[in-house]
Amino acid sequence: MDLDPENVRILKRDDALVAVVDGKEHVVSRVARAFPKSRPGKFVGLLDLNGHEVGLIEDVSALDSDSRQLLEAELHRMYHIPRILEVMDIRTQGTTSEWRVQTDEGELTFQISDRSALDGRDAPAITITDDDGKRFRVTSFWALDDASRRLMRDLIPDRVRRSGRGRVVKRGRRRRREV
Repeated sequence: MDLDPENVRILKRDDALVAVVDGKEHVVSRVARAFPKSRPGKFVGLLDLNGHEVGLIEDVSALDSDSRQLLEAELHRMYHIPRILEVMDIRTQGTTSEWRVQTDEGELTFQISDRSALDGRDAPAITITDDDGKRFRVTSFWALDDASRRLMRDLIPDRVRRSGRGRVVKRGRRRRREV
């Protein structure tokens, strides 16, 4: 459902966002951009606690100033990806692990449910998605210090492990590793 910005107010209550649509309150558990790279301020979905769409805001800039600021802050929180500079500790219990890391924004602690939270499609970079949906980025696993790599060793995606310390270069029938 498209939401008319004139009839929507975004409020902050405790730690939750609340969308007041035509006088009715909806707790918003997540905000999602339909086109995060090409149109970040357009077509923003508001999702309730069950993941159902409360509505879609076509243009965030059309909201009142307070609502726009709250929504933009939440979008920044969801879409900004801090860079992990050092892994200070990983405590594992079963498949769940709690990470304490140093990022470009300071020290942070987060939790992941299992190894699948680490995405190595862009090896040797790793994107980690915590249990709250927040993402973190290791620009290059191999550029981390030895202690950080040792802590992550059992969790890194196979593609990152195979990427080695350098790039694999094909030369004729043989391969050699650039460092």
